[in-house]
Amino acid sequence: MANHTDEMTYSFEIDNFSQRNTIFRTPIFSTRSCNWFVYVYPKGDKISKNMSLWLKVPDPLLRPLCWSRQTSFRFVVVNPSDVNSSRSFKSIDPIFNKGQPFWGFRTDLSLSKLQEGNFLVNDKLKIEVYIGTISVHGGLDPHVLPEKKKETVCVNGFQVRDSQVKSAKWIFETYPETVLYIQPRDPQLKTAYMNILLRIYEKLYNSPLEKLTEGELSNISKGLLDLTQAGFKLEWKKLSGYEAQAKELEKQLKSLELMMCNLKAEIKLKAER
Repeated sequence: MANHTDEMTYSFEIDNFSQRNTIFRTPIFSTRSCNWFVYVYPKGDKISKNMSLWLKVPDPLLRPLCWSRQTSFRFVVVNPSDVNSSRSFKSIDPIFNKGQPFWGFRTDLSLSKLQEGNFLVNDKLKIEVYIGTISVHGGLDPHVLPEKKKETVCVNGFQVRDSQVKSAKWIFETYPETVLYIQPRDPQLKTAYMNILLRIYEKLYNSPLEKLTEGELSNISKGLLDLTQAGFKLEWKKLSGYEAQAKELEKQLKSLELMMCNLKAEIKLKAER
């Protein structure tokens, strides 16, 4: 029986997602001497109007009649604004063969649900593919593509992008208690939280504070709250002469929260009239 893997096999992004009405197909990718590709119906197929995701074997008609392949796999539809809201769709060890070369899911994710849940960033949707141990009968693929070089590096148990390694190492070395008490044990969830931390870090230290929009301030506030609740200690935000900047940010966040409360009260008052 195939086992699920905690290591991501492949990831891709769909640009202009809300405008797409036809099938989106990824390039062929490889893992464990087997080729695959994913195709997506952004707005559903003839059966469902929700997004559907399918993992498929290339060129099934060219394979021997006795050929088959069994594996576990899952898709993760990434919510960059809230990692806890990312959606995972897991298979139960399906068998791919010449007569059934694809397996997948008709999800409950409509375009409106993706938009309202903030899954789309600049109308772009990110999807990750995880493929477990593969059992093959009837021969491996004759022309296996080289596996794509990983774009992430493991730093203190967290997968981070090459460009973020320096920032991550600085945080870990300077303030090792940052991640001592984090509650999530799932490695993917931990890494997702770390990605939020690094994005906030880069936003605060690489962008002039006065150029941050209210939307960016709101996202930073929500991200800091999520990280704190997950057990991250964020004393690093006060380092290297940036304490005044951090205090100013906190002041602006409080002002923004007050404004939002007043706006909600005004809307409620108008609704009651």
